[in-house]
Amino acid sequence: MVRVLRALSLFSGIGGLDLAAQMAGIEASAFCEIEPFPVEVLTKRFPGVPIFDDVRKLKRGDIDGSIDIIHGGFPCQDLSTAGKRRGLSGERSGLWFEMLRVISEFRPRYVLAENVRGAVNLALDTVYAGLEDEGYEVRPHVIPASAVGAPHQRERLFVFGVRADVHRRYTEAMTNPGCELRQGSEFDGAHEVEAGGMNDDKSERSEGRLWPTPTASEGSVGEIVSSDDVYIQNANGTFTKINRKGKEWNVDLARMVRLLAMPTSADTWSGAELLEANGGRLNPDWVEQLMNFPEGWTDVNCDEPKPWQGWPALLGQAQYPYEHPRTTTGGKDRTKRLKALGNAVVPAQAYPFFRAIAEIERSITNDC
Repeated sequence: MVRVLRALSLFSGIGGLDLAAQMAGIEASAFCEIEPFPVEVLTKRFPGVPIFDDVRKLKRGDIDGSIDIIHGGFPCQDLSTAGKRRGLSGERSGLWFEMLRVISEFRPRYVLAENVRGAVNLALDTVYAGLEDEGYEVRPHVIPASAVGAPHQRERLFVFGVRADVHRRYTEAMTNPGCELRQGSEFDGAHEVEAGGMNDDKSERSEGRLWPTPTASEGSVGEIVSSDDVYIQNANGTFTKINRKGKEWNVDLARMVRLLAMPTSADTWSGAELLEANGGRLNPDWVEQLMNFPEGWTDVNCDEPKPWQGWPALLGQAQYPYEHPRTTTGGKDRTKRLKALGNAVVPAQAYPFFRAIAEIERSITNDC
């Protein structure tokens, strides 16, 4: 039996990477998160697990016992196309170097760093070189959430590092006769945990389109509507916004669901009409489903989130029976929940890396 692996989670957010690790039988030993609302969520969902608030102050002596994995989505504000793209010289995204310092102090067997697609040009070389200098075999991957069945794109960069001695032992084990990676339902992880059919796609998906990817601004800036704007529905079901200067813009998720909820079949709307309509606002319960989180995960008043039921239907398709309404007229902490979800990692998107870790450990422990 493979021993239980322990992970230190940095820039934890609401625990998307930690849910993925949990599915592979990996234990959360500690979190590091500074934002108050995500800390509330982590406290509620992982009771008893210590939470540190500042990665710059985190030291090896703060955590008892061994740490096998360090993972985290270091801040993306200086790397995203929505920001000023200062790269790792920016104050927020520059916290990568604190993550690297923590890795150097703890010397975990595995590292997983996550960020936005824009980090490929602005940060990947530095992240890659930093991990190599610390003695890790490094493999970068860009994976869209749609690759695991999600009805939105959400491309993310994952930089996966395996400590050189662990990589060497694994490579040696794989030369043994009959040693091969297990796949699908044959995999049982450290706790006989397997995702099963959670990523299975639906045959009817071929007739719909991807939703806009949820962002952190969906509950605030994403819902600002100007009365001068005009929204035109395209033949494929999406909308284009034309502002008062005649410039065309893509429509984000928060506005998209409001437009789709308009009570008529017209295909052109003014911003004034949208403001007058009482169709509600983007529903965080539905966004949780869109982001592959258990239902009620970000609702701190919910004691027991329900298991995730499956991906929502694509844009242009009728909703599945298990889906929550896309819009709502109320809800406590709605904006905070949407911001946290917009910053989160889709667990199913990260799960293959933790699954790979569990497989490497099995191969090393059993010599296949």
